[in-house]
Amino acid sequence: MDIVPLTIKRAYMTFLFPFAYSEKNRQKISDVLLNEGFSFFTLNNTSLEDAFYGDMTIIHEELAQFFYPFLEDKLFPNEMNNPDFIRFSKAFYTQGALHLQESQINYDYEVMSIDVTLCPFGNGIITVRTNITDQSHDLSDILNFIHYFRVLEAKLREEKGACHHFSFGHCSSMSELLFKYFIPYLKPFLLHQQDHSYEGLPFFEDERMFASAYLIAEEEAKIIPEHLFRLGQVDGRTPAGKPFISSTNPSYISNYVQEHAHARWAPNSYIITSSQAQITITNRSFAKCTHSIQEFMGTHYYNLFIHYFYKMMLLKLSYEYSEIKWGKDKQVVNELIELITKFSARYYFEEVIVRTEGREIAQLLRKYFRINEHYVETKETLNSLYRTQEEQSDNRSNNLLFILTVFTVVSGIYGMNLVIEGWKDSSDFDSIGSYTLFEWVAFITALSGIGLSLVLVCFTAVKALQNTIRRFKKN
Repeated sequence: MDIVPLTIKRAYMTFLFPFAYSEKNRQKISDVLLNEGFSFFTLNNTSLEDAFYGDMTIIHEELAQFFYPFLEDKLFPNEMNNPDFIRFSKAFYTQGALHLQESQINYDYEVMSIDVTLCPFGNGIITVRTNITDQSHDLSDILNFIHYFRVLEAKLREEKGACHHFSFGHCSSMSELLFKYFIPYLKPFLLHQQDHSYEGLPFFEDERMFASAYLIAEEEAKIIPEHLFRLGQVDGRTPAGKPFISSTNPSYISNYVQEHAHARWAPNSYIITSSQAQITITNRSFAKCTHSIQEFMGTHYYNLFIHYFYKMMLLKLSYEYSEIKWGKDKQVVNELIELITKFSARYYFEEVIVRTEGREIAQLLRKYFRINEHYVETKETLNSLYRTQEEQSDNRSNNLLFILTVFTVVSGIYGMNLVIEGWKDSSDFDSIGSYTLFEWVAFITALSGIGLSLVLVCFTAVKALQNTIRRFKKN
């Protein structure tokens, strides 16, 4: 299948990297970022409107009007000690190059700025803003750049062979570039279960960052379904450097585009949303695209951000309940139920966008992030776990009650009071050897009943202490 070329004159790209941190380190992370030159982002600080976006200006008032008030105050708090979303941003404007060894292709690009947003419940998102505006490139090259840039640690053949070159050093992976040169001070706070790997993070489905881009093609260039399909699939070039498309079936491509494309401004502009990227492409001139690019970096970015957070949170909950040791972690189930209840009540809303176009894009994000399915599945699974463990707990309680009742009845029948009366004088313990059969039964019943009560008290105390320590460590 011959691939139709398309010249891209400008490309603005944003990459989202989720991470986990300990909530007790939230203030420490904030202090470190401020000391390293990051700015705390607030809508009231209008001096930040043109600080991080290259030649674009993001009007903060538009951000404030884009979301419903019940979410706006959580996304854009005025104080750093807020428990919701706190964003720190820093401009870098650093020139670099991505070199592909096998195909000997180079892509010059600029890292404009980086955001570190501390989200609730120990989640966070690093946002890397880049652009390629120095010269025109074919669509295959832009998609190839996105494909390699979003890979944190190359493991597959089609991911290997990329190297980032900067004036301050060279890196063989995106992870190394971020945590060795741009934000090394953040690495000690990241929670990963394995070194040099992100497998401990449940919201990394394939250890790649989510990509968002705004591409400006040649004016009046024809944008065909093949181009849109490649955007959604991030189909760039093969390792040998040839243009690549992951389907040769025109019907499949057409159906894919129909489902994934937001075509409100067709045939000049489209937004393609998939599980790995959300990319806008237009054939209008740069002068006519300025406001759209501002939306891409402002309101549309936050639309993507909040839904990406929803996805992160739900995948995290799914991972945690999958790790529960059956029958032993009732307290963990209770904590997860408490967590999803807080998440649902304070942050999770079916509709968060005021404007019609924003709601349409949000529906695509919810669909391809499978947010509704994850939410329903998580709630139902946790409720099922809770009911099952409650039934087990009730059964154990009934069994203990039955045993204690038997002790009480037996002790009453066999005259335990007479035996205990004989224990008042320590010298009478010598008479134990002369007990009758019935007195022996009463004696054994008394001791075992007292012992069982002590064991139950100790077990309850230890369990309560463990839960207290667990909550303290978690917070």
